[in-house]
Amino acid sequence: MTTCSALQSEGAATSAERRRMEAPLMLVGGRVIEVRAIRPDDSERLRALFRRLSPETVIFRFFRFLPDLPEADALAFAHVDYENTMALVATTGAGADEQIRAVVRYARTDLETAEVAFVVEDPWQGHGIATALLHRLAAYARARRFATFTALTMGDNTRMLDVLLHARFPYTLTYMNGEIEAHLDISAPEQVRPR
Repeated sequence: MTTCSALQSEGAATSAERRRMEAPLMLVGGRVIEVRAIRPDDSERLRALFRRLSPETVIFRFFRFLPDLPEADALAFAHVDYENTMALVATTGAGADEQIRAVVRYARTDLETAEVAFVVEDPWQGHGIATALLHRLAAYARARRFATFTALTMGDNTRMLDVLLHARFPYTLTYMNGEIEAHLDISAPEQVRPR
């Protein structure tokens, strides 16, 4: 099932939303990467992405080292309901050669709040992918009446903190026991703010 037909079958997104969400992304430096909603058949692509991540990136994403992404977890991550859970992936290649380079996802925690998490393959970090996907996911979530994204990160995960603090959403941070919880107000489109 294609992404558009998967979203259509869920009745979750308008055609305009799908076009905005799935438009190719021009990266810093001029490279282009494809963006689409995650699909149930992405579980093996997620596991392949995981195997290409550095140990540091794995620890920053999962708060511990895992030698591999368990199949059950990959299947769960690849299945979203397009309302309470949603994920976007950035990919290169096509067909059998398609590879996921980044994922950003949210999961509802209460009526207007969702926890957001993302991971970008190491060589693709620093090119603006996480920020762009975060903005697209926030627009999608806003249309479903979400007002806040929360994110939990390790205090020394400077890349994730950079994305969160410079995403141009009003934010608050709470620090405890080496971890930082960020609350992003996504109720209005991101504001232009100097970095």
